Amino acid sequence: MSTVTLPADFVPRSCSLMLQTNQRVNASPFGGSEQAVDLLNDRWLLKCELSECKAAQGAWIEAFIASMRGQVNTAALYHFARSAPRGTVRGTLTLGASASQGASSIRLSGCSPTTGTLLAGDMLGVGGLLLQVASDCTASGGTITSVPLVNRLRTALSSGESVTWNAPTAPFRLLSTSGVEYGQGRCAATTFDFGEAI
Repeated sequence: MSTVTLPADFVPRSCSLMLQTNQRVNASPFGGSEQAVDLLNDRWLLKCELSECKAAQGAWIEAFIASMRGQVNTAALYHFARSAPRGTVRGTLTLGASASQGASSIRLSGCSPTTGTLLAGDMLGVGGLLLQVASDCTASGGTITSVPLVNRLRTALSSGESVTWNAPTAPFRLLSTSGVEYGQGRCAATTFDFGEAI
């Protein structure tokens, strides 16, 4: 397995990012009551579509699809519609404290400006994980003591680890594609379905 470099021309005209939660729900056959168990191993699914293009440009799309070798290789992908936070936090971010596996929040240090904000839906990357902020939070003195997360941590993280706010990535596998369809000197729009590699 290797990581395929995303071609510079891979600029989707549309994309959607969805969290697939790993859960089990059981219903009692007698009273109908239900029990839901969160198994914590959430996974991002990313669907994107490249615009129609000239036939000559179809070659690099074919090469990218083939280089993914089905689900064998991965590519580092991010939320193409929101590569930077809607909030004002920038700077050289680090984890301000260790976080255990299954944690639903992290502590951030190095926030600039020192009273910067993160807003619900903002994406962060740390330790190979792609994390989404669950609700708005504000830094004080350059630190956000608790950034609530939509997805829980799959692995433990160490204090001081670098946190990416600009186009944070995670490794994704190609689950399916529409392939390159040629016609009258043009390529039709190409659709890709990716799943986060766990």
